[in-house]
Amino acid sequence: MEVRRVALSVIPFVCLALSLPSVSHGSSGFLESFTGAVFLKTKVADRWAPAGKGAPLEPGDRVKTGEDGRALVKLSDGTKLTIANLSELEISGYSLRKSERSGSFFLSSGKMRAAVSLFPGRTDFKVKTPTAVSGVRGTDFIVMNQGEANVFFGVEGSVEVSGERASPVALTTGTMTESTAGSEAIPPVVVEPGTALAEARADLEAATDVDAPVVWERVRDLPDLLARWNLNYGHYLADSARFREALDVFEIAFDLTGLPGIKAEARLERGTVYSRNMNDPGRALSEYTDVIERFNVEPFIENAVYSAGLIKMEMKDKDGALELFRRYIADYPAGSHRSTVDIFIKELEK
Repeated sequence: MEVRRVALSVIPFVCLALSLPSVSHGSSGFLESFTGAVFLKTKVADRWAPAGKGAPLEPGDRVKTGEDGRALVKLSDGTKLTIANLSELEISGYSLRKSERSGSFFLSSGKMRAAVSLFPGRTDFKVKTPTAVSGVRGTDFIVMNQGEANVFFGVEGSVEVSGERASPVALTTGTMTESTAGSEAIPPVVVEPGTALAEARADLEAATDVDAPVVWERVRDLPDLLARWNLNYGHYLADSARFREALDVFEIAFDLTGLPGIKAEARLERGTVYSRNMNDPGRALSEYTDVIERFNVEPFIENAVYSAGLIKMEMKDKDGALELFRRYIADYPAGSHRSTVDIFIKELEK
């Protein structure tokens, strides 16, 4: 699969009435602090080495964290990049002058918080992840990359996020958006107290703070928690007739998790939206077939076999429908759709 990199442009809206010296040489930043397993790889090194506090960082250098590792990188302008566990960040480029600063950072996987310092001049910071294209403007935000999915939480200021499709969305303080390969960023969602989103944000804030107590099991389960939230939110969107958004959200759920049950449900729900709401039996059949062929998880495979049979009937594929309905009876003799399937088979066999 070709790797596409996400560009997140970070531009603070506030300025300081001060002058900063021109910096064209010297380190771009340094490793201010870290906990747990943290490793560095300079652009001239051929292997990773254990990190040391205060280690200078230059363009081309990379920082990687282990299962319990967290690292705080402080740039020359005061910007702080906090890398959570199981994450890898490359400083691709950095420049600081009196009237402008620029930087390019590649988060190949994991979680990071960027607290961009105040600056009186022009800022052009970019953060890249392996999937979908996004642009960010703001002072403080958290990004999580999981496979092809990206999740963003606005902590302070305004963040502009755009996916591969459509125009950017404005992510403000206390909101969340997300995207995946081939999708647009979803309209920002307010993070309400006591919700799964609030729980996820709190765990991400802890994971991206080298001094905060953290429960690693909760951090490990974050992609699955967010995937389940996406399933619920996708149902809400479909019920609200926001079908394209629902399809994207179900796809994000699929990309976030490695759990077969969630993946199967996400595919099944996409098939339902295509068949019931968008009059697209071909794409619906593709989603159902994916469940049947790849995910041996109940009750999703049972519903996928039944739904695929219905689509075959709609497409006037009598033999294909009979094959699926006969499989349904063989595999699920007491299935919830058994009586309906019996009727369909009798009609098709006439």
